[in-house]
Amino acid sequence: MSSNLAALDVDAATPAKPASNYRYMAIFLIAMAITVNYIDRVNIAVATPTLMTVLGLSASQMGVLMSAFFWSYTLMMIPVGALLNKFGPKMLMFYSCLGWGLVTVMTSLVNSFGSFLAVRIGLGITEAPSYPAAPRVVSVWVPKRERTMASACFDCCARVGNAFAPPLVAFIIVAWGWKASFVVSGMIAVVYSFVWLYLYKDPDEHPKVTDSELAYIRQDEVLTEEGQVVVKPIPLAKLFTYRVILQLCGGYALYMYFWTTFNSWIPAYMMKVCGLSLKSMGFAAMFPYIAGVSMELLGGFVFDRWFRRGATITAIRRTGMGVGMIGGAIALYLATHAAASSPAMAIFWLTCSMGIFSFGASNVWAIPTDVAPYGQAGGVGGVYSFVGNFGSLLGPIVTGIIVDTAFGYNGALIVMCILSALGALLYMTCKYERLEPKY
Repeated sequence: MSSNLAALDVDAATPAKPASNYRYMAIFLIAMAITVNYIDRVNIAVATPTLMTVLGLSASQMGVLMSAFFWSYTLMMIPVGALLNKFGPKMLMFYSCLGWGLVTVMTSLVNSFGSFLAVRIGLGITEAPSYPAAPRVVSVWVPKRERTMASACFDCCARVGNAFAPPLVAFIIVAWGWKASFVVSGMIAVVYSFVWLYLYKDPDEHPKVTDSELAYIRQDEVLTEEGQVVVKPIPLAKLFTYRVILQLCGGYALYMYFWTTFNSWIPAYMMKVCGLSLKSMGFAAMFPYIAGVSMELLGGFVFDRWFRRGATITAIRRTGMGVGMIGGAIALYLATHAAASSPAMAIFWLTCSMGIFSFGASNVWAIPTDVAPYGQAGGVGGVYSFVGNFGSLLGPIVTGIIVDTAFGYNGALIVMCILSALGALLYMTCKYERLEPKY
């Protein structure tokens, strides 16, 4: 090489296919972790009507319990981002998965609002590393040309958890009671923590990754003459001085308000407004998330293909997030008009809402990998998630308060629609380029 730095720029050309494909195993492992994570999270949403009756909780109290998870989860984002930047995802995800599994099992022991609150806070602490770890895995294992699909693969697994948990949890509650549902889902996480520990490795440490695959993974990076990736880290505190980070975090907060409120309250909405039984709700609640999984994977395919045909990352992210958040809001608004007169039509529009929202969401966790310096996507993801999860923190509480007023469930859903459209505007006015340190 003529200099000690060389950039591998292959956006305009198709690189040679590598001799190995172990990057797909890395994506599969983090995707499965997210699936297990969301099975444990969605438990409370399905069990909400039962828990409100058994523990004598109001809708406002239930909103606080749903939100309590995000108090600790949000506060952990910055330290988790720093730990991911320093140590990587392997051991952090092992302890996280083991911890949230044990805390989920402990949920079966709650007998009051106070004990339930404590367990929810503990669950937030232990689950915190999961989502920031995912873009960190993608950023070091996957080149730009495959990142939207890779990010869609792990993010859509949140929908997989939401799709299959409702009927499973509803069945367990009907057959063995609500406590058994938390024991079963918690033990799944405990077992998976050891699967992750045994199988996951970063590409530099993986004994079976070929030189051609390593070169393929690093095709977008700047390398030294010795073949090492040039890293330009940015301290986490300084990320808050970048306007694009603040704007993205604001958009993600409104995205998470919509997503978390949908997950937390739509099962109860189906029972209270649409008039479904617990068993029928468990079945009906699958449809929005089945649509979500399918549409997010389709989005990953479409947007990666668009990139390979010459579209810029900025055009892709603006289009994807705009279509997803505005389209999802419109479909949700239509569901509020159908709920009282036609439960079937309400479920149809709820399914459309999550499907359209998820099509755009194939981009949402590719964004930290777009803007972060190499190896720093965990830190950027931590900041992104820290600010963004204030939407998750507020969503269930605000929704519970609105539900207890004359505006009811439909009023709460209309608020979701308005905030989702505002979030789309924030995403649609960002530039998606890798950050450079400010010296």
